Amino acid sequence: MDKLKVGDNFFEEPTEEEEVSTESAKDLDSEPSSKEDSKSTLIIVLVIIGIFVLIIAGFKVYGHFTAAAVVDVDQLHQDNLQGNLKEEEGYLYNGFSFVKADGLWWTEVKRFDTLVKIPLHFAPKELEDIPIKGSLSPDFNNGLEVYIAIDPKVQSGHYVVAMRELSANIGKGIDRTSVGACIEEYPGCEDRKILSCNNTKGLPVVELELAAEPSIEYSGICIKVKGSDYGIIKAVDLLLYQWYGAMN
Repeated sequence: MDKLKVGDNFFEEPTEEEEVSTESAKDLDSEPSSKEDSKSTLIIVLVIIGIFVLIIAGFKVYGHFTAAAVVDVDQLHQDNLQGNLKEEEGYLYNGFSFVKADGLWWTEVKRFDTLVKIPLHFAPKELEDIPIKGSLSPDFNNGLEVYIAIDPKVQSGHYVVAMRELSANIGKGIDRTSVGACIEEYPGCEDRKILSCNNTKGLPVVELELAAEPSIEYSGICIKVKGSDYGIIKAVDLLLYQWYGAMN
């Protein structure tokens, strides 16, 4: 994956038809290889989340796809609704149209009177076997902010993509603001809250944890999203589809 650059244009003004953009599969081939890379990635990741908060009190779109790609996706949705696509190209799921373009799966969701175009790495049928455990307290829904707690020592491009995908969709999925946090003290975390599912301090937290198999664990006011490589992205996508109402 190319190194993230703070100066990159991650945001654009929203329209009535908003689009959430994300990394394509081809951007996930390489991983950071040193502690210095880990620290640099962490600092940049936290700056990106900080920009999220400073620019808007909720959500702005980061990145962008070309207008031509959007037109193609719209046509694919029409073809899908008419039954003209093979299943690997698109299918209907719980009343939602999912189509594949640019290596990503696209759907459209009406949220808060806005039509949101959502590209994620995986479609629902690829996520049905991921286990979901525990229960979430209603207190998770209190307040405007949700804290995304990351492990600052992790060196993984997939982990960063999962974080970005989650951050970019929190505003539209649950109408909240994402705030970066660390699960422990580490260089680059000096100005961040130290939070985890074992230490929420009464705040709503989504913790990203490396694990052999993807899963989601609800525990009080914390959601722990687990996985490694593409597995952690799968777990994030499942959580997002649940928030959007596309999966139960």
